[in-house]
Order: sequence, then structure tokens, then C-alpha cells
Amino acid sequence: MKYKVIAALMLMAPVALLAASKDSANVTFTETVTINGTAVSPGDYHVVWQGTGPSVEATILQGKKVLASAPATLVNGKTQYDGAVETSDGSDNSKVLEAIDWSNRSLRFGQANASSPSTSTSGAAN
Repeated sequence: MKYKVIAALMLMAPVALLAASKDSANVTFTETVTINGTAVSPGDYHVVWQGTGPSVEATILQGKKVLASAPATLVNGKTQYDGAVETSDGSDNSKVLEAIDWSNRSLRFGQANASSPSTSTSGAAN
């Protein structure tokens, strides 16, 4: 009985890893960005999103520590960038995260600052 449980867990592990990798990716911020009101310092992070359909909840993690969460729209399909972080200028000279683009998908955050249409692309994501 003990071996059946272990065998079942071993069979499920690869499936769980595939599912997890589909709903997460890595990102590098080269400057401090604001995500849903939270400032996130430059560095390497893990992004995980949950939800069905295009509306998801995105979470920025450093190790196991949750740094910020925000609603986002997941857009599947090729992008013209692989490793881009899109920001807009916040009212306090901050950089507000607008999108993270990978080669085959993007996360778009609904935080656009209507008073400042300026958008820049920087950083790296993978």
C-alpha cells in the first residue's frame, strides 16, 4: 500500500510541474516599479498567475515571499518582445508596471495612469 501511494505521487509530480510552469515565469526589473501601489526594487522575481480565461491575479514573488499582487489580463500569443517590462510614469515620478512581455504571452496590468500616456520598455523577462 505504501508503495502505491509513492508511485501515484511520482506519477502526479511531472503533471503538477507542467501545470505550474504554464502559469508562471521569471522577470527582471532593472528599476523600481510600482505594482498595485507597492514599490518593487530592481531584481529577479518569479511571477505566478491564477485564474481562468484572460482575467487573472498576478503575484510577484521573491523566493516564497509575496511582494505584490494585482489583477491582470493574460494575452496568449507571440509578442514582438521577449523579456520586456513596460511601464508608465506615475504621478510621483514612479514607474508603474503596465505589462510584462514574454515571447509567447503577456501580462497586461490595468493600472494605466490616464494623466501620463508615456510608456517605456525596459528590463528583462524570461
